[in-house]
Formats: sequence, C-alpha cells, structure tokens
Amino acid sequence: MTSKAYDILKAEETRRHYRKESDTLDQELQYHDTRSGTTKVLKMRDLVFISQRTGEPVKNSTYDTALYKICDRAGLKPFCMHALRHTFATRCIERGVQPKVLQKILGHAQLSTTMDLYVHVTDESLAKGMEIFESAG
Repeated sequence: MTSKAYDILKAEETRRHYRKESDTLDQELQYHDTRSGTTKVLKMRDLVFISQRTGEPVKNSTYDTALYKICDRAGLKPFCMHALRHTFATRCIERGVQPKVLQKILGHAQLSTTMDLYVHVTDESLAKGMEIFESAG
C-alpha cells in the first residue's frame, strides 16, 4: 500500500467514531486464510467504509455506480472498479516492478494469475520492447 493510500484510510478510520452504525456491524465472520492456512476472524465493526445513510457495509456495486457516474461526466467509456486493479498491475510491470513482487502485492497464490490474467500488453509496451531489442544490437 502506498503511503498516500495509507494516510487516506487512516483519516477515514478516525471518522468511524462519529459514523452511524447498524447492528450488522456486531457480526464477526470467520474465514480461512489460504496464505497462512489458518482460520481468521473479520470483525465487521473494523470495516472502514460504512454507508453514511444506513450504517451498513458499503456494497461493491456502490463503488461501481459512483465510478460509472464519474466516467459519464468525463466522457469516458464506463468501466468497473476491478479494472483499476488490472491497470495497476500493468503499470507496475511497465515501470519495472518485479513480477514476484507484484504477485505478493496483489495477493495471488500463483504467478500465472498475476501475469496471465492481470498484466496486459499495451501498444506502448510492445513498441518499447522493440526499441530495447533494437538498441541492444
């Protein structure tokens, strides 16, 4: 996580004492962490993003809806939030992040998931690859 992202999330966390909270947040969810092989507990009250209107956890579709509105105002073809994860992966590789490091950042068990599903080859990266090859000879 970048330090800027951390600062934004930390600021959101400090506001949680003033937010509306529903009884749903009293729940604790158990899940199996495949990386550590252990069972862990997610305390709903620890969630950062809670609906100001309902006090419930924000749904994924809420983020996509907000992003669609931003795209519409900017005159862009709409895309979902998950597309930003793919863009992040592609830009990391283009900027020289090692594939195994990116795999860990994204939390993938297999490098093939990172490289085959998340990293996309752009026209610019193809041209740069050819420039590198030509300059070496």
